[in-house]
Amino acid sequence: MARSIIRISTILALSTALSAPAFAQAGATDSEESGIRDIVVTAQKREENIQSVPIAVSALDEQALAQASVKDVRDLAGRVPSLVVDSVSAGPRGAGIAIRGISFEDIEKSFDPAVGVVVDGVASGTNTGQLLDVFDLESIEVLRGPQGTLFGRNTIGGVINIRRSKPTGEFGVKASVGIAEFDTKRGRLVINTPKIGDILSLKGFVFYDDTGGYYKNVTRGTKDPNYEVLNGGVTALIEPSDNFKATITYEHTRERGEVIVSNLSATGAGASRPGDLICLQVPVPGVGLVRAFGIPNAECDREALGGEGLYTVFSNVVSPVRNNADSITGEIVIGLGSFKLTSVTGYQTNRESVRQDFDASSINFFDTLRVQKYRQISEELRLSGDIGESVNLLIGAYYFDSHYKLDQTSNLGFVPATLTQNSVGDSTSYAAFTDVQFKLSDKFKIGVGGRYTHDKKSIFNNYGQVAPLVRLSIPAWDGECVQVTGLLAPGVPRYGAASNCTGSKGFSKFTWRAHADYEIGDRKLLYASFSKGYRSGGFNGRAGSPTSLGPYNPEIVDAYEIGLKADWLDRTLRTNFALFHTSYNNKQEEVVQPSPPGSANPQETVVRNAATARINGFEAEVIIAPTDGLTFTSTLSVLDAKYKKFLRGGVDFSTLQLRRAPDVSWSVGIDYSREVGSGTLGLSTNFRFIDKYATSINADPIALAAGRVTNDRRSISDSRETLDATLSYTLPMGSSEVKFSVYGRNLLDDRGISSVLPVAGLFTFAGARPPRQFGGEIGIKF
Repeated sequence: MARSIIRISTILALSTALSAPAFAQAGATDSEESGIRDIVVTAQKREENIQSVPIAVSALDEQALAQASVKDVRDLAGRVPSLVVDSVSAGPRGAGIAIRGISFEDIEKSFDPAVGVVVDGVASGTNTGQLLDVFDLESIEVLRGPQGTLFGRNTIGGVINIRRSKPTGEFGVKASVGIAEFDTKRGRLVINTPKIGDILSLKGFVFYDDTGGYYKNVTRGTKDPNYEVLNGGVTALIEPSDNFKATITYEHTRERGEVIVSNLSATGAGASRPGDLICLQVPVPGVGLVRAFGIPNAECDREALGGEGLYTVFSNVVSPVRNNADSITGEIVIGLGSFKLTSVTGYQTNRESVRQDFDASSINFFDTLRVQKYRQISEELRLSGDIGESVNLLIGAYYFDSHYKLDQTSNLGFVPATLTQNSVGDSTSYAAFTDVQFKLSDKFKIGVGGRYTHDKKSIFNNYGQVAPLVRLSIPAWDGECVQVTGLLAPGVPRYGAASNCTGSKGFSKFTWRAHADYEIGDRKLLYASFSKGYRSGGFNGRAGSPTSLGPYNPEIVDAYEIGLKADWLDRTLRTNFALFHTSYNNKQEEVVQPSPPGSANPQETVVRNAATARINGFEAEVIIAPTDGLTFTSTLSVLDAKYKKFLRGGVDFSTLQLRRAPDVSWSVGIDYSREVGSGTLGLSTNFRFIDKYATSINADPIALAAGRVTNDRRSISDSRETLDATLSYTLPMGSSEVKFSVYGRNLLDDRGISSVLPVAGLFTFAGARPPRQFGGEIGIKF
């Protein structure tokens, strides 16, 4: 109670400095009208005013991003209704992103994300690298609800649509350097060139971030983890005529650092209170209870310490991360009278190596080395335009192909043994889609769209290097496995593990969307929509047996939504509301569980279409701009997300909570600027509240032993209250300007978990949210 009072007092002392993101701040539009600034979005693959789009979408343009305290996509959580973003400490910049209670966080590249992250029209096929920095962006749009028609496959939760800035065609430099707590050093540089021959414009960009850790490693006497990111590239804008424009970007990212997790393993107390194997106690005559694997007592049962205990870690294994990623993105737009033809091509590769001490203890119990290569290529071709004055047509085709290779070594210190696994996976997708909007009157429009998608997945999975002895057929899919025996390690028998599994399977689905919108007044839009989303089936690249390899089938979402987007009082008040119902069918659930008897690996991840769910919700965004330079913004999300059916091993697990589906989240705040002296003083603050939510769907072993099914108590992220603020001063200097900024992130120092995974009764590890951080930055623009 005292802590809450202090927090409330702090907030009030900051002049109710509770601010949301300035999604559309006060200021002049292109037509010099006063009021809330309009933002142009591409939520329907067309450039439209955000208030005229019959979709629940929030957006930050370049100006809002520059003013708000937004570093990466995690800072959008709470600012955007029904959005939750957590870091996942199992891969380079991995993210657990949830929109409206639909989420996925596994960084295994055989799995498809549930929320699409799209950069310059190219969707990423993996969760790795989704914690993108907001450096040098033109806009970020968050589309809520399934986007299975225009944005395509595997967007059943929604889309985060990111657009980078384009070359200006004029010489200019934008640069900044900054420092912050945790030994953070950051630098940014953008250089634009004048047009070359009135045809070619170039932009070069570099971003560097070197951050120390906020975990105290008492085993190694270090602050973990150190992490360094270097990102750079060049963009070319080619405009030989008014009817032709090509934008091509090459980008390289180099990451070096470490990953670290906290230990939340618990001691058991008999069948009624099971614990994790790593903390097992056994009676020794004359001594008493002794930890069977030698883990110190202080490293077990740290849940009792609360959030503070997460920030003291014990890992004895150095966990380096090495990642090199390259991408080429090309967009070509050709004008064809009243139509335009758009081609978007994407090519991405990354080569990563991650060593991770998953048991998070000072003993050798379980750690892995994962070496992966990933490549994807995609092509989208769209034709769009007006047919007369009442019909707008968009038709397109899409192709996607990805390939990955995983070499994993798992060190099982408790056996002891070393397991090797090699996986190779391929995914190919073809789609054709259309979207047609009919203007039936000046105020009434309807739209329909559809997409037919065919996916094909194939996999090769090897669980060891022992010569095959017996082949056995797996009838569920077109493939086979090889049964092997032999020695797992010197003196350790291998108990008939599966090896050399291969298989392939195709999945097809037609998804569609229909909507109607009606202008009930000037700049007041009432809309209703239905949309169907689809996420492909596939194979489990981390399978430990033929039965866990798959395949699993696609999952389907049916979403119904009504909404109102309205401007009032000469555009000084904006109120956007959405009410939705989502039916989630054939839901894919990945569960870490003990392997079948005789398997070499003691635990495995199994993916099954085990559940159905329903999600109801209400969302609101309110912006008040009483004067130029002052904006108040607030957001609200209310979710009611429940499993309808969830059977696992004949047991009803439908009483579990869905992951990252908080009942309530909201934000409020202020963005303010005024002329002071010869410059401009700016203040941007943001307070976000996110209710408690589950970070995993593992059942609590104690409750399960008592006949109740609830989420593991350790996986519940407590409610969080996050206050960020930025104070800046911009000083013009001729044709240039210098900007000085100081900021505080998580000013209330709200600490706790960001992710938790109990691993099959063996151990439990967790990630922690960043604590309070102060920093400063100096920028120049000319």
